[in-house]
Amino acid sequence: MRKMEEDFNTAITVIENDFIVGLPSEMTNEMISKIEKLITARAYQNDITGAILDFSRVSVLDTYTYLAFEHITQVFSLMGIQSVWVGLGPGVVAGLIDLDITSNSKINMSINLENGLKLLNKIKR
Repeated sequence: MRKMEEDFNTAITVIENDFIVGLPSEMTNEMISKIEKLITARAYQNDITGAILDFSRVSVLDTYTYLAFEHITQVFSLMGIQSVWVGLGPGVVAGLIDLDITSNSKINMSINLENGLKLLNKIKR
């Protein structure tokens, strides 16, 4: 296991051919764009096959941020990378429901990192 990068307060840790992206608590639109470019480039360069997007530090997830990470998940899918979102807290989920954002069936989600890694291994088989 090695830490690849810590930029934009975003930690990227590689475990074999998977990586875990620890997202910062607050993100601007510019940061989200830079994070997308960073993690897609790193995924391509390192032959990543699985990605965990860890939202556990995120306290607010607005519509733009949700849709941006949904887009990143779609990009990963086109690259052949399986993705799992983890750590969406009750407040974030309640906010998404208030914004009328329903869970996309194409996004795999898990309550925490441990369960997310198990799910990622299951869907990669």
